[in-house]
Amino acid sequence: MVATSLALAPESKGRPWVLVIPFCFPGETVRVKVHRHERMHSLCDLLEVVEPNLEVRDENLVKCKYFRTCGGCQSQMVPYTTQLKFKRDVVINAYKKYSKLPDSEVPEILSTIGSPLQYGYRTKITPHFQLKSDGTPGDPFCIGFNDVSRPRECPIATPVLNETLPISRKKIHDTLSTFKKGSTLLLRESLNTDVPLPLSLSLTPDELADAMNTKICITNNNSSVRERVDNTFFEFNGGSFFQNNNSILPTFTQYIREAIFPPGIVSKPTHLIDTYCGAGLFAITLAPYFDVVSGIELSADSIMYAKRNARLNNIPSTKCSFRKGDAANIFDVVKEFPPEHTAVVIDPPRKGTDMNFINQLVGFLPQTVVYVSCNVHTQARDIGLLLRAVEFDSRGKKYVLESLRGFDLFPQTSHVESVAVLRLYNKEG
Repeated sequence: MVATSLALAPESKGRPWVLVIPFCFPGETVRVKVHRHERMHSLCDLLEVVEPNLEVRDENLVKCKYFRTCGGCQSQMVPYTTQLKFKRDVVINAYKKYSKLPDSEVPEILSTIGSPLQYGYRTKITPHFQLKSDGTPGDPFCIGFNDVSRPRECPIATPVLNETLPISRKKIHDTLSTFKKGSTLLLRESLNTDVPLPLSLSLTPDELADAMNTKICITNNNSSVRERVDNTFFEFNGGSFFQNNNSILPTFTQYIREAIFPPGIVSKPTHLIDTYCGAGLFAITLAPYFDVVSGIELSADSIMYAKRNARLNNIPSTKCSFRKGDAANIFDVVKEFPPEHTAVVIDPPRKGTDMNFINQLVGFLPQTVVYVSCNVHTQARDIGLLLRAVEFDSRGKKYVLESLRGFDLFPQTSHVESVAVLRLYNKEG
């Protein structure tokens, strides 16, 4: 059993072969239909659960009438505490399989931190559809609302997105003739961007409440979106990346701050480097706790928004700056930072980092590394590569993987966000 609610059923006769079956669990008897053969496995559709595993499955928990058809969720029939246990197992198995580290170097995986909201949390959805030959929306499969003619609501999306979804759906049907193949839509929650930032002291209570709480839905990829994490504001391009579960972000960023500054730490970091910084989520929320902060990003558009976000939150550029770094020399722009007093946050895309980045990180050798990942498998691979690379370094240092923990940014789905914390020590210590 893995967090995607996929059961792996090995065939016992003949050559090794596995049936991959969605929405079911070990111990269940099911009827399936094989729809595609791949190397050493076949992909199946679940037709019927003949004998359910009642310790895991509770169909009364399912809240979406499109569940198992849309495909955006995989775990609505699983009690939430069990979902969190499954996601911890994903982290455990990822480090066993992909890190290639001895058990002695991998700490006990901490329990997964749950989301304050298990439904109505998702601030961005991207329904998409394809047209059939007659020009009507097709239904070859419904992963992620592929057929927009059917889904009228999404229980994991925020209320304002659900209010807008039928409007977007009707607009598609009214303009079908303008599409050749299909399209992907954007629905993204935003605070009211009409209120200028930083917030003026002259705002009335109603105006202040409007700026802090009123939600609108953005449907244009090029529009600016405004988000608030605690009392920190962020703006970013509607089509760009930003974490999609606002309810857990205060806990998430607080955890990373406390990981960098644990109780009893002797030499506190004074400098922070936020790599893959995007619009500046970690750099800006952590800025009050450091003397100097630098965000590094390959995207010029993201750098522009990150600089704007620092200004929106009254953080001077002398304290928090953002720089465009080339992948070949990403740490060259922070040569003046003292490595022994520097923490580095890594939050790469799903594919993870590469040896080029890891070698540069080893060359810089910061005191603390926090690796945040939406793909624990590539994170485990990269952490293993980093620890082994430092072993061959001649400066007598080593990284210790101090903690590993999952965060449930996407309840009811297979996804788990993983946070790994590494600290630099002397080898003889």
